[in-house]
Amino acid sequence: MLSTIVFMESQTETTRQGRDPLEALVRTLASLVRANVEGLVRDVAIAGPFGLDLATVADHAGCGLFEAKNEAGWLRLAIEAARGPEVFLLRSGRAPDAGFIEEAGDFLASASRAGLSGDGRSRAARMTCAPENFVERLFPRAAPAAGLIAPRALLLAGPVKEFAGLARFVRPETTLRTNARRIG
Repeated sequence: MLSTIVFMESQTETTRQGRDPLEALVRTLASLVRANVEGLVRDVAIAGPFGLDLATVADHAGCGLFEAKNEAGWLRLAIEAARGPEVFLLRSGRAPDAGFIEEAGDFLASASRAGLSGDGRSRAARMTCAPENFVERLFPRAAPAAGLIAPRALLLAGPVKEFAGLARFVRPETTLRTNARRIG
């Protein structure tokens, strides 16, 4: 089971495009309900900046909340507090496509059968954003990371400054076939 952290980014495409970051967050949380019911997600936490009224959303959704003044702070706090050994980091404003529950469940089962090999990178997987432009459609691996499944210990060993840097540090061996589409 995954401890899931839905996190805000310091500079999000949602705020740059004038969309409501709280609406995007709520829609991301709603996309995880089935994964929770199916037993893939054990707990969910929201990580983000002070001053966005995230406490109201967390209270209504029954989620944990970690706030700090910068992305490094709220990511670090949320990862340290994750209840399970496997963590799923998901960017707010994104929702996993259909098939994610099955694919992530299969990935976790195969990773647990393989055990702790090497530095844990074989137990990490990357979820990319659904292609949104011509280049990303031609080269799907050029799409940015939308999510990351990794052992909590590996995430804490990395330089938690921002999500993109953490994803580069983890260098997951697996890229999930299911993407995360933009919502909100």
